Amino acid sequence: MIESMQLPRVIMEHIRELAILVVDDQPIINEFYRKILETLGCKRIYSALSGQEAIERLAERGDINLVLTDIDMQPGNGLELLQAIRCGDVDNTPRDLCVLVVSDYNYRHNVMKAVGLDCHGFLSKPLNADVLSAKVHAALHRQIDLAPSDTYRGISTEIKVSPAVASYGSLVAHKARPTGSSPAEPVSAPAAVPQPDLEPPTPPAEPAVEPQPEAPPTLPQSDPQQVQKALEQAASSLLPPGIQDSFLHYKHDTLREILHLLYQVGESLADSPPEEIHALIEQIEQLSTDLFQQEYLHQREHGYQPVSSHQAEHGLILQRTQMLTGKLYGRRKDRILKAYRQLREAWYRHISVKDQQYVEFLQHQAGIK
Repeated sequence: MIESMQLPRVIMEHIRELAILVVDDQPIINEFYRKILETLGCKRIYSALSGQEAIERLAERGDINLVLTDIDMQPGNGLELLQAIRCGDVDNTPRDLCVLVVSDYNYRHNVMKAVGLDCHGFLSKPLNADVLSAKVHAALHRQIDLAPSDTYRGISTEIKVSPAVASYGSLVAHKARPTGSSPAEPVSAPAAVPQPDLEPPTPPAEPAVEPQPEAPPTLPQSDPQQVQKALEQAASSLLPPGIQDSFLHYKHDTLREILHLLYQVGESLADSPPEEIHALIEQIEQLSTDLFQQEYLHQREHGYQPVSSHQAEHGLILQRTQMLTGKLYGRRKDRILKAYRQLREAWYRHISVKDQQYVEFLQHQAGIK
């Protein structure tokens, strides 16, 4: 029997009123999602076995409120479906239709393409009622600023698979495990190699040389206040004097907010209920997704060539965020704490290395030493 957590009545009532389209090429998975949604009170649940079939269903009905879609399908994968919606190519369907993407976070390139296509959020496999209900509620309240259709058309919808993940097993095999109560631990993947489909359309006039990799920085092993201070100092270094760039100011302010929430999560792990901690993590994920989407567009606009490797690390951060969410309901304090530290460490490394490299690139472009 599938059980759901005790959500506030207003959330449950909201879900009951929705018309949801579930898209997955495995009928057994579609049926599993249906059972979860029925447990949450949803009455109007429709299904499609491919992105192309989903487009036909959307055009026929015209009353779908939310799409829950897998990525790896044919004909028409989940990225192609999302792109068609955002470009306005689906009849009777608004461009800003709420779309939740179900993805294995090990497939980081796919995750970041979905971010670029302005999905409303992510779910990792296997799903459970606790996480799905909260994700649906958060997605429906997330406002997206639509980009021009040409921007979305410029994002490749080709699906990439990491060799490290391929060795673990096929995606279909992974899908066949829908009954777990929390996402499985991801297989560690090496630093992602830049993929040509995410490269900017034109190279910079004076391409900067990416610095040679060094040993990744680690957070000091000290008390929480000192760890938070180290994170905030790293974030502050991303706003150097002399650069008049509104995005960097937005990034700096957003990072400060994310780090503050991350600190609150750490403070809450000891005695707060999972639902309260989950709400904080949900805010972190939404802020992170918005930031990563804006940074992707900013990097393409400025001809930043290492955009793929930078965005792949964004995928890692989203992966760590999702893993922490899953561990909350496992009730193993040691695993929850480990997942929290991994997320905190991923943010620190990214800010200290990849973000710092991008700021240096922008300084080089502006002629600032």
